[in-house]
Amino acid sequence: MTPNLQLTAQPKPRLTLEAADAMASAAIAEATSKKFKDISVFVLDATGRVLVSKTMLECPLLIPEIAHGKAGSAIGTHSSSRALKDKYVPDRTPQLLAMTTLGGNSNLPFCAVPGGVLCRDPSSNVLGAIGVSGASADEDEHCAIVGAQSVGCVTEPSKSALQTL
Repeated sequence: MTPNLQLTAQPKPRLTLEAADAMASAAIAEATSKKFKDISVFVLDATGRVLVSKTMLECPLLIPEIAHGKAGSAIGTHSSSRALKDKYVPDRTPQLLAMTTLGGNSNLPFCAVPGGVLCRDPSSNVLGAIGVSGASADEDEHCAIVGAQSVGCVTEPSKSALQTL
């Protein structure tokens, strides 16, 4: 049984550890079922704290850091990492490089490449983000969306590029 989006009884909704774990597992299961390359998954809460990270065995060493950066960019800007790339590349690339540098200097992971998905509850409250890396950018984003939606999150983007093919 897949857990549904689980929120605490606190005034502000937030992801539980169980929901974050289920998101990461669903993303990995999707990559496995589609025969994508091995991936790494990071799930962050609304403050940017890592709740869960999972990495498949054949991922190269840098891939988990990229997944963390994708999730970090989604939380840090309240938009998907694809939306950031689309907004800033190519016309405003220097601005994006400055944002990336600021993130690095602040120890806040930041990577504006598709695969970082913002997660909201049905009332549009930001719950966190999921970042996936290791396959192609579109495949990473697809796995992140599948993972987040598996527990009832509303995702940005709502549909993967692979679903329109």
